[in-house]
Amino acid sequence: MKQFALFHEKGMKRATLLIFLAILHCNNTALYDEALTTYHRVVRPGLNEWYPLNGDLASRIGGTAGSATGAYTAGTNRTGEAGKSVCVSSVRADFGSTNFGSIPFTISMWVKLNSLPASINTVWQKGTAMTFWNGLRMNQDNALSFVMTYGNGSGGNNLSNNAIAPATWYYFAFSYTGGAGTFYAAPYGGTLVTLGPVAGGYAQNPVALQINPGTLNLCFDDLLHYNRALSADEVKENFLTLE
Repeated sequence: MKQFALFHEKGMKRATLLIFLAILHCNNTALYDEALTTYHRVVRPGLNEWYPLNGDLASRIGGTAGSATGAYTAGTNRTGEAGKSVCVSSVRADFGSTNFGSIPFTISMWVKLNSLPASINTVWQKGTAMTFWNGLRMNQDNALSFVMTYGNGSGGNNLSNNAIAPATWYYFAFSYTGGAGTFYAAPYGGTLVTLGPVAGGYAQNPVALQINPGTLNLCFDDLLHYNRALSADEVKENFLTLE
């Protein structure tokens, strides 16, 4: 009986320790640790839309699946996993959720341009051209830079990241607080660059979010939309995340 009681007591202590460690782990999954390089997606508050883009346009969180104007293929993602991205050439992908672009917000995505045309091309957009762009647009600008444009039709801003290379995965995020926008950009394995915040007008535009409305040959991955402006640390954590 004494041996049974001792065994039972040790078992209870081990169980208590395991529960304690599990609680510690759960409470720290969303913390940013500079020493970490990669870790799994943290589904933080405010995540409206999440399209993993694992070879298709299905939504994991939020609205309905996206659609495409033609055939697309499953591609290799930034870490070399086959079937974990979507690739198009002269084909547009549309995501019609009304959540996209409602103020405040943060939107992010990985993009790889398989080739760099010399002319200006739009990588993705949600808006229309007026006196100044109404909504959001990101261009590949003459094979020199990526330019984020946001506005309310009569005013706004351009934020340019002057680094671009073919066949390279880039992370892009844009947040808007209601009065100012911040653009984040980095190649895979590189250093995240922060441009802004810059004050400027922005108007939500009801049109769909369009990826590759032009004729680019590109792959894209891991489209996220939050209903708040993420902090710089949160954006950096997402940049380091592997889905």
